[in-house]
Amino acid sequence: MAMWNTYVWVDSADETAKKVAAAGGKVLMAPFDVTEAGRMAVFSDPEGAVFCVWQAGRHRGAQIINEHGAVNFNNLSTRDVESAKAFYGALFGWDTFELPGFVAWSLRSYGDRLEQLDPGLRERMSSVGAPGGFENVVAALIPLGDDQPDHPANWSVTFAVNDADAIAEKATELGGTVVLPPVDAPWVRMTVITDPQGATFTASKFVPENANLATSSASAAES
Repeated sequence: MAMWNTYVWVDSADETAKKVAAAGGKVLMAPFDVTEAGRMAVFSDPEGAVFCVWQAGRHRGAQIINEHGAVNFNNLSTRDVESAKAFYGALFGWDTFELPGFVAWSLRSYGDRLEQLDPGLRERMSSVGAPGGFENVVAALIPLGDDQPDHPANWSVTFAVNDADAIAEKATELGGTVVLPPVDAPWVRMTVITDPQGATFTASKFVPENANLATSSASAAES
């Protein structure tokens, strides 16, 4: 089945493979070299969500992110959030970062690294209302509800776009399928698309004006 893979940068694919087994995951493909580009491995977490790790050689991963057509987010959908927290915390040292309507994986000091690569990042994030600590977010965590019994735990990918509605129309023209029509969500306007080969992904436009949707949704749920 066609799919987009999520890769996590690690210092050592071999050492990570040892941690996977110890934390309750499975090694689906043992570490191997990809010419001189790097070394990788394929794993699954305790709930079966598949992901890869990448030990960089000459290829050091995505050089452009958060721009139109580039990777914007990776997302873990899971039914057992506490198990996922224990597994990925042990494996990568991830914590969780929570806002109303949004839960994410966070890596301490990741924002420091981003600030080195893109000076002024924190200031720009603050100017659009991003809460403190958001710069440390490395991926999203999406709890699966009881109303999604046939939806397996999985990792998925989100691409940044300038116009989610236009992308949905273009995808249909090119033979893709719009699984979720464009919709406003906290901080974004997004759509979920499946390409002609069956690989599913999300296209997301950053919309600062939608920040309050999270608070509004939480208030409505409590009333």
